[in-house]
Amino acid sequence: MSIESSTNSPVAPAVPQLKGGEPPPPFDERALLAHYVLRDFESAVDRVEQELRAADNAEQANKKGAEDDAVAESRRDFARQMVIGAWLNRNNPEWDPQRPETHRPDPKDPLLEILKGLEPSEA
Repeated sequence: MSIESSTNSPVAPAVPQLKGGEPPPPFDERALLAHYVLRDFESAVDRVEQELRAADNAEQANKKGAEDDAVAESRRDFARQMVIGAWLNRNNPEWDPQRPETHRPDPKDPLLEILKGLEPSEA
């Protein structure tokens, strides 16, 4: 018995099977990409929100109460819109967040479709 004959046998690798003999679903690269985009998006929003909060702390130090929730929600929404704008215009050197007319995302950008799923839907 030679080692060469056992290592060079033309046997196809086994395909894993799920219960009932079904093969696993195909790998969904887009879903995986969306998962990582969402994670990075939320991380970026958190960083922007922290910077806004730090800037507001000096002004808001004396104001406490029910307004805090509204201010926090407004800050989070602003941070989310800034991150979306920055991501969509990452290839647009003319983009200026203070000038909406400079907003020109690439309509073929796959990130655009993923980010559309992150925006709250209108009821």
